Amino acid sequence: MNFLKEIFLGAIKGILSLVLAFIMLLIFFSIIGALFSPSTKEEISVSKNSLLYINNLNVIGDRDTKADELDLNFDIPLPLPILDNNQTEKISLITFESIINKAAEDDNIKGIYLNVDNVGISFNKAEKVRVILEEFKKKKPIYSYADLQTKGAYFISSVANFMAISPPGFISVSGFGVSSFFYKNMLDELGVNINLFRVGEYKGAAETYVRTDFSKENEEQYLNLLNYRMSNYLDKISISRAIDKDNLFSMIENFETELANDALNNKLVDSLIYEDEMVNYLKNKVDSSYKNISLLKYRKTLESNKYNRKKIAVLYAIGSILPGTGDDGIYSESIIKEIKKIKKNKNIKSVILYVNSGGGSAFASDLIARELELLNDEKPLIAYMSDVCASGGYYISMPADTLIASSGSIVGSIGVFGLFPEMSDLLNNKLKITTDQIRTNKNIGEIDPFRPLEEDEKKLVQRGVNQIYTDFLSIVADGRSMSTDEVDKLARGRVYYGNEGKKLNLIDIVGEFKDAINLAAKLADIEDYQIIEYPKQKTEIEKIISSLQQTKSTLDPFIKSNWLIESMIKNEFYDPFQMRMEFKID
Repeated sequence: MNFLKEIFLGAIKGILSLVLAFIMLLIFFSIIGALFSPSTKEEISVSKNSLLYINNLNVIGDRDTKADELDLNFDIPLPLPILDNNQTEKISLITFESIINKAAEDDNIKGIYLNVDNVGISFNKAEKVRVILEEFKKKKPIYSYADLQTKGAYFISSVANFMAISPPGFISVSGFGVSSFFYKNMLDELGVNINLFRVGEYKGAAETYVRTDFSKENEEQYLNLLNYRMSNYLDKISISRAIDKDNLFSMIENFETELANDALNNKLVDSLIYEDEMVNYLKNKVDSSYKNISLLKYRKTLESNKYNRKKIAVLYAIGSILPGTGDDGIYSESIIKEIKKIKKNKNIKSVILYVNSGGGSAFASDLIARELELLNDEKPLIAYMSDVCASGGYYISMPADTLIASSGSIVGSIGVFGLFPEMSDLLNNKLKITTDQIRTNKNIGEIDPFRPLEEDEKKLVQRGVNQIYTDFLSIVADGRSMSTDEVDKLARGRVYYGNEGKKLNLIDIVGEFKDAINLAAKLADIEDYQIIEYPKQKTEIEKIISSLQQTKSTLDPFIKSNWLIESMIKNEFYDPFQMRMEFKID
């Protein structure tokens, strides 16, 4: 029997080896074919009487990225974690603005045809897109059509000269809210106790684990952010649609803004027509032979970033701050390598730190901030704050000469918390597993998550949180030329919009990314320069190799949905001390 078993297992191993070899050969020849195939640059010609057709604003992100260039779709299920070949092209806001500005001056472009179905960008970016389109509208018309419009989509499309939706469609013009899951009852049921240590009554990032609802402080600060956003939202729409602001608010409050007929009767849209009728409308307005040219296709008519020996580096810090190495987030070791490359490159004359992060590990944040401080000793450093630059994200921005944020950026959240899960009840009472420990003395240099924290351990952790908070106050005080007492009054975990941050001296300039570029050039005393980006985007082969080295798990989406689970399971080590902003209002 053992002999037959060995033969059977050997046959299975042989078949699996053949399948694996076949798959690797497919990948190899696909790569070789793609690398050596003739690459022809597409010549883009813009016909007369064209409309710039924008039908996917989701392509707007923090930086320009290319779509996958290698065709690795075999149309067969592969038992390997190979590269996901569905990555779409992304463009930054500054690239979007360049495209729109060129279209405004292009005689062949007669206007913009805007379709805002499925808009999923942040509201901060939506505000910027709207401002860019408002400038275009001063020169040429914008026509908008969609079946369904989300709140952000309508906010953008309301800038149009003519706005229509389909008769069965609907729009969302409404107020703003924030919601969150609270895990305390579930954790109690499982027998997991979360020990929370923090400084700052507004530092609510871990409240979801120890409460069943928002604290009054968190409700206060987020309502402040939401009210600010709501005011801007009503202002812009009321001006574009010539609707009194109070009347608009009343419509929203009475649920008279969602249905197509309500939208038409309340002048939120100009017409209810089907798509073929919209095409006929454009033929009458533009030309019977008008053509659409897509945003990404028209982008190819822009001049490329020409080579120049003098360079301005843009260092992207996007996502959660984590210790160790990795790609999906701000990993301390990975980004420090990039900082050292920038510092070593003599052709780089100044640096822009582009931050879109709510923070994370206090340990990793401090290491990154130190390296940026050393960089700033040698080159001018400007921090540009995108949608969010809070907690650890704000901390790593402190070494910069100048902090720039847009009016809608979320900044601040100066605060720290420590989080220690304790699972003795889960282990002893739910799973019926007991533990015991032999030790020379009370302090053996580690905290056991399977027994309750002792009072001395609690005091130690709280002292650690207090010390990190004191360090946070000090680095902000140094960076902002304030006393630690002045910073403490603004801190305690509280978040602000960019406009508020400017009034409170938390930032220097309310501006956009182009302002950061102009300032970087000015501080470096250069007029002609090339923009280079870090970290470099991976090539297709690098993506494949990286993907093959990773093991995919069906639990990945669940793990990534919760920062605590992800940091405990996937990172090189769990940092219990966090500079993190938890809630999002997009």
